[in-house]
Amino acid sequence: MEYIVKAKCYHNTLGLLHEGETVTFTKDEVDEYDKDYFNSLFEPVGDASAEVEPAEETVEETTPKKRGKKAEETAE
Repeated sequence: MEYIVKAKCYHNTLGLLHEGETVTFTKDEVDEYDKDYFNSLFEPVGDASAEVEPAEETVEETTPKKRGKKAEETAE
């Protein structure tokens, strides 16, 4: 998707970006940024409803730690 640069900044693959310049980012590149930070640097071209959606956080299930014989003895 295309974005207009709001403030002069440096991008690791695109180099120095100047205010008013149009750049193209993939969804993966956009997801690397914090939503508020990205919106402060770039503005979507065209449809305003195409703003950056926050990426869904993946929650990893934690497995309970196995207690060894020593831990059971001290718990008694």
